[in-house]
Amino acid sequence: MPSIRNLLCAVLTIGVLLSATSAEARFGKRSDSSESSKDDHEHDASAVGDDDDDDDDDHKSERRHSDAPRFRSSSGSFLVDLLFSILLDSRPSRSYSSPSGEVTSSSSEASPLLLRVGVDGGAFGQGAGLGAYLAIEGDRIGVDGRALALILPTDDGTSGTDNITLTNLHLTAAVISHPKARFRLEGGISSAHAPDLIVAGPSMALSFEGCIVGPLDVELRLQGTPYPYRQLDAHAGLALHFNTLVVRGGWRGLYLDDNGLVDGVVNRDAFTGPYLGLGFAF
Repeated sequence: MPSIRNLLCAVLTIGVLLSATSAEARFGKRSDSSESSKDDHEHDASAVGDDDDDDDDDHKSERRHSDAPRFRSSSGSFLVDLLFSILLDSRPSRSYSSPSGEVTSSSSEASPLLLRVGVDGGAFGQGAGLGAYLAIEGDRIGVDGRALALILPTDDGTSGTDNITLTNLHLTAAVISHPKARFRLEGGISSAHAPDLIVAGPSMALSFEGCIVGPLDVELRLQGTPYPYRQLDAHAGLALHFNTLVVRGGWRGLYLDDNGLVDGVVNRDAFTGPYLGLGFAF
């Protein structure tokens, strides 16, 4: 299938480009957030005198206020109800095969929805990621929800880790719906929870699943968020089906850009690495 091979090459190329991008600083984190850097705090100190306590209290209050994660979000709470309403209202008719091989349909009984759920883990440079997904899909329309928790080494020399959580909720539409192949257009909302930033924005994706041979499938996915922060998430892999159990693995590339939302300094991160996961399809 040349089209599948070309799409796979494109996704892998994106992963190589992401791996070549050098990260300037941690996504969604203040450039001066190091607890061990005392120079910045010393510059804020005033001369010794009776006003020191008041000034210190003011600075502490300002730091407590500024250390709170900044929230930038587009309202979308109504979208969840809308997605599920569209999904349930668009459940297709059940198809039946006649003895002659012709397929007939009955509008009196809706076909069952396909439920897919699973988890996966991956290596991202010196860090790690743990993901989970839940998808409900009919013949054409579905809902897809995903989350990825990143555990990364700090970028400022301090001990500990930086945690970033990425989520997205999409309405999916299968442009190609075939027993051996499915190509989807997806759209919805995504969010990122970083050390000093909580932000949400519009999200879109392309996904493809196709049977190679027997129980072995190829899986491709490309997701992006253009604004107010930037995210590009691409993965290409294989899935092996054992009845309802699915074992999958492949390669994933992730690019994050906070667009200077924290303190005016643009921070970018790029990661690539392998992933392996287990799931179920009902």
